[in-house]
Amino acid sequence: MHLVDTHAHFTFNDYADNLDDILSRSRQVGVTGWITVGTDLADSRAALQLSQKYENMYCTVGIHPHEADKQQEGYREELRAMAAEGKVRAIGEIGLDYHYDFSPREVQRKIFEEQLDLAGQMNKPVVVHCREAMTDCLAILDEWNREDIPVVFHCFSGGRDEARAVVERGYWVSFTGVITFRNAAEIREAVRCIPPEKILLETDCPYLSPEPKRKIRPNEPAFLVHTAAKLAELLEVSVEKIAQVTADNSRLFFKMEP
Repeated sequence: MHLVDTHAHFTFNDYADNLDDILSRSRQVGVTGWITVGTDLADSRAALQLSQKYENMYCTVGIHPHEADKQQEGYREELRAMAAEGKVRAIGEIGLDYHYDFSPREVQRKIFEEQLDLAGQMNKPVVVHCREAMTDCLAILDEWNREDIPVVFHCFSGGRDEARAVVERGYWVSFTGVITFRNAAEIREAVRCIPPEKILLETDCPYLSPEPKRKIRPNEPAFLVHTAAKLAELLEVSVEKIAQVTADNSRLFFKMEP
């Protein structure tokens, strides 16, 4: 069984001293591929450097909506230069976060639109962060109108209606350990609305450790097996089937090596 963790934050301080051990534990349970995700220019540079160090690790580069109001003129040129590197497989995570509103909403939308334009110019897939902002996220993506470029809604936290709106547009959906939480019935209902060929799995580590590892921080890729098991239960298939399907999906979306 082989799984791919499609959204991790290995550049965070939680992993500064023990990433080799964490990746070793990951491989031991069959999680053998990883995407480490950029959240601003400095973090994206770190993600790129880290991905170049490890086999089967790739990265994304982008400006998280929390960081939108900190961007200076020329940030897109820096992103463009990084995105041209071979280990960079997507622009992300980018999008909107109306839960915290750490950046003004109009600035979030502007930076999101500008990065979508960059993804279109470079023909790179897009990793979307969307929290309590689905209407505006979809409106911006509809205006962008690039059906030829894959888009994934990472750490999906919506219900059935939002899931249907996403998959009707041909987008992908990525699930975290949240689907194992007792209070996540709405998200589990959404799982059943999504074609298996459009599902990815992720940890979003160091956050969101799944049951039965819920109280452990930081989360780590080895725990992805618990999320995969819950997904298999919800879709009434074997965990081996879920591993195969989601790993194939991950390689297709991110153009990863087998």
